[in-house]
Amino acid sequence: MYEIEFIIDSKLDFLVLKIFNCFFLFLTFKLKANFTLLKKIILTFLLLYALGMFLSLNMNSKYKVFTYKSTMWADAAGYYMYLPVSVIYQWNYDALPPGIDTLTGSGFYLLEDEKVVFTKYTSGISYLQLPFFLSTHAYAKLTKQKADGFSKPYVNAMLFSGVFYMLLGLFLLYFVLNSFFDKRASLFAVLGLVLCTNLYFYGIEHPGLSHVYSFFLGALLLFIINKYREKKLLIVIPLMALLVLIRPTNLLLVAMLLVFYFNLVSWADVKKIGAPKILLSLALGFLVFVPQMFYWHYVSGNWITYSYKGEGFTNWNSPKILEVLFAPLNGFLTYAPIFILAFIGLFYKPINKIFTLGVLALFLLLIYVNASWWSWQFGCAYGGRAFVDYYPFLAFGLAAFIQRNVFLNSKTKIVFALMFLVFVTYNILFIYGYDDCWYSTTWDYGYILNVLRGELS
Repeated sequence: MYEIEFIIDSKLDFLVLKIFNCFFLFLTFKLKANFTLLKKIILTFLLLYALGMFLSLNMNSKYKVFTYKSTMWADAAGYYMYLPVSVIYQWNYDALPPGIDTLTGSGFYLLEDEKVVFTKYTSGISYLQLPFFLSTHAYAKLTKQKADGFSKPYVNAMLFSGVFYMLLGLFLLYFVLNSFFDKRASLFAVLGLVLCTNLYFYGIEHPGLSHVYSFFLGALLLFIINKYREKKLLIVIPLMALLVLIRPTNLLLVAMLLVFYFNLVSWADVKKIGAPKILLSLALGFLVFVPQMFYWHYVSGNWITYSYKGEGFTNWNSPKILEVLFAPLNGFLTYAPIFILAFIGLFYKPINKIFTLGVLALFLLLIYVNASWWSWQFGCAYGGRAFVDYYPFLAFGLAAFIQRNVFLNSKTKIVFALMFLVFVTYNILFIYGYDDCWYSTTWDYGYILNVLRGELS
């Protein structure tokens, strides 16, 4: 701390300077306190990021490039291909490595007759992967490695990207939860997400898919809305647009975010923002879609294209709801039973009654939508991967359940600790024993035991 000394000519000057000096000392203290806290947060993040990358690189080191276990395979390659095709090859079809679509699991296709690169997946996550891709491309050139956008360094870049956004999402979510719950409940809710669910799988082992990026954006938007309310609309709407660009069904996630938003911000506050600012934010949100529209025009001649031809919600009249929730084949609650506690916790009205009713209603709609998709199990997956995007909202229910029930006395602490340990063990054992694809029938619970015992068929 530094004292500010001035030559005092009058009692009034003395009083003014004393007030200024006290304010200066207070501001210095606050800045130092905030800086100290910020240093602790950054250090903790870096240490956990190093641990996450060790786990991810270690797990993926045994998976060869251009095999189905590789991170850059099938759907992940389809989302990713925008980066190398744009940055390295400038959409020059003839410059692309021959057969690279097949080598990466046909997540995209080189259409020889039309001389175009086709993917049914949208470009949303490439916005977030871009910094990691560019740094890796520069690194590959400097070290004279194969700088083609598809070699091992680029696969590892997807790992660095996915782990980073998963971890940052968890940090942001913790701060949001801590605004409504105590530190212990907030911490255990976040730990429950990463250790007891398939978020670990899609953040550590297979972070090339869209889910961990949607999870991050959901947590980021919750943080911005909670901290700044109506003041950051210019950021909120474009980020919501990016969520929808990543996965169109994230419209339901945007709806949940709006439920949260209007529980904190009144219509009167929104009106105070003013029409010009609202229109500008909507325009910025539209700009997020513009590159995708140019891509659709490039492959089809139309500015808006439904790229999932031959796929759709063919089970509207007979949705596979029980399968989506409880089947051994990628059932949501089958592999994340901790969320049963989260749904119970939502009934405790963690924010208010309207929030609970809105989130539960949208979750019911989400279950119905996923159960109506032609491939309700979502292909080779672990658990209900289509639900990962929505975990930030289940975290509210989980934190509410923990705060209300767990820390009451020693007995409830012990019971919860044992349950938590069982959930963690079950999840981690399955992740490290699973072969990424389900090779048995829909309702074969015995196959789960085979995986847990390491007896793969």
